[in-house]
Amino acid sequence: MENLSHPLVIAFIISWIIEFYLFGMQRASLLISRQNNVEWRGIGEQLLPDWYRLTWIVIIANYVLLVAILIVINWKLAIGLLVISFILSTIIPIPFRPLYKKTFRKKVEKIKSTNHEAGQFFSKMLDNTGF
Repeated sequence: MENLSHPLVIAFIISWIIEFYLFGMQRASLLISRQNNVEWRGIGEQLLPDWYRLTWIVIIANYVLLVAILIVINWKLAIGLLVISFILSTIIPIPFRPLYKKTFRKKVEKIKSTNHEAGQFFSKMLDNTGF
């Protein structure tokens, strides 16, 4: 049990929580697209903040941390964390609206400032889905 307080494990848990949050953001934009009968690629993905591309850094960090845990602590813990994180990410419900509403609305306002018509379109998409 003392291995769970190791800095690598704590870093992995923090990294996993961040990845889960970002994954939920992508899922929410996909849900908004589906409910508005529009393609996610090219349309719905525009709801994601500009910095969203940095998500890959978090994903890579997760796997680097797992490899570090495998080498430094032990392989059983690394495999256990991998399996548990996979199971949790599949069964934990994501409260989409409370978590991402502000982020999506902020992005729509940014779109409106450069293209009012497109901003109105995205605003209606969010309104239609309760965001």
